[in-house]
Amino acid sequence: MVHFTHLDNLPSIVAAGRLSCDDRARQGQLRTEVGDPEIKENRRRRRVPVEPHGTVGDYVPFYFCARSPMMYRIACDCRDSVPGRYQGGDRPLIYLAARVGSIVDRRLRWIATDGNAAAAITRFTTDIRELGEMIDWPLMTAEKWHNALEDNDRQRRRMAELLVHREVPLSVFHEVAAYSEPYAGRARSALGDHPLAQRVNVRPGWYYGYERR
Repeated sequence: MVHFTHLDNLPSIVAAGRLSCDDRARQGQLRTEVGDPEIKENRRRRRVPVEPHGTVGDYVPFYFCARSPMMYRIACDCRDSVPGRYQGGDRPLIYLAARVGSIVDRRLRWIATDGNAAAAITRFTTDIRELGEMIDWPLMTAEKWHNALEDNDRQRRRMAELLVHREVPLSVFHEVAAYSEPYAGRARSALGDHPLAQRVNVRPGWYYGYERR
C-alpha cells in the first residue's frame, strides 16, 4: 500500500521521523499541499464510525494501489491548468510504500475502508479478516478504473484506504518511489543517511505524468 506526498515535504518528514495525519501535518510538516482544499475539508469533517473514531483528517491515508483517482486528478489539474488547484502535476510526487503486516506488527491503530473514506456509503472496519472480502482486489490491479454504465461505483472502490491513526514512523516504510531518476535523486538527498535512501526506486508506471497542454 502507498501514501504519496510532494518531494518538498520529504525533508520535514525525515526530520520528524514520521508521517503525520493531515491535521498535524498542517502544523509544520506540510510545505507543498497537492490535495484539493475542498476535498481536504470534507475529510476533516467526515466522522469515523469505528474506534478510535475522530474524523478522517485524524488519520494518515494509504491506498492499496498506485495510480489512484486522486493522483489522476492532480495530473489532470496540471495538464488542464485548472484555476485554484495545485499546478505542479504528479511527477514531483513521491510514494512511501508500506505493508499492512508492518502496520499490524507495530501495533499502530488502523482502520480500513472499502472505498473513498469521505463517501457516505463507504464501509469501515478494524478487522483484518474482512480485508480480503471488502476490498475489490481485481480493481486494484486494473489499468482502467473509471465508472461504467454497468458499474458506476468503480472510482469510489478504487480509492479504498487503510487509515492509520495520527502518525506512522518512517521505520514502517520499505520503499520510496519516484517518477524518474532526477526526482529519485532529490528523494535520496532529502533522506540523507536514513536507510530509506537506499530503497528509492524509479517507477514511472505508478504515475500519469501528463504535461501541460
